[in-house]
Amino acid sequence: MKKQNRKEKLNEEIRFQKIRLTGDGFKGEVVTLKEALAKANELELDLVLVTEANDIGICKIMNYEKFMYEQSKKPKNKGLDVKEVKLGPNMAENDLEYRTKHIIEFLQKGHKVKLTMQFRGREMHFVDKGQELMLKLILNLDEYGAAESIPKLEGKKLISTLKPKSKK
Repeated sequence: MKKQNRKEKLNEEIRFQKIRLTGDGFKGEVVTLKEALAKANELELDLVLVTEANDIGICKIMNYEKFMYEQSKKPKNKGLDVKEVKLGPNMAENDLEYRTKHIIEFLQKGHKVKLTMQFRGREMHFVDKGQELMLKLILNLDEYGAAESIPKLEGKKLISTLKPKSKK
């Protein structure tokens, strides 16, 4: 395996005189680099430098290619997504219930939810009605997620963000 494709040091690339072996069958015993390389060759595996601690390198004897293959197959968590749900100040009750179901699904999956209420034209006179509607929705979702802040008016949009409640 090419050196430029990996972060860890393998076998002869390790420059420590003393090494602490960890992993399967090794209980943190301190050996010399030559002894560790001999054990790795005997088992037909690689000696991988895990951590550089002071004068002693901590190494693990493993099949490095298999390890890298398994790492590449693991799903990469790119953080929590923020899902946006748009609301209107004059929403009917059934529309609000429908959006509530979707918000609950997003929160249960661990996503943050951004609630956005757009005011158009004359609707700007009824911002307090929109705030009431959004606060009511936030209170209904209290068992699934918590509001990061009270709804804020930014231009013609009323915005609030919900974060999922931690699972116990």
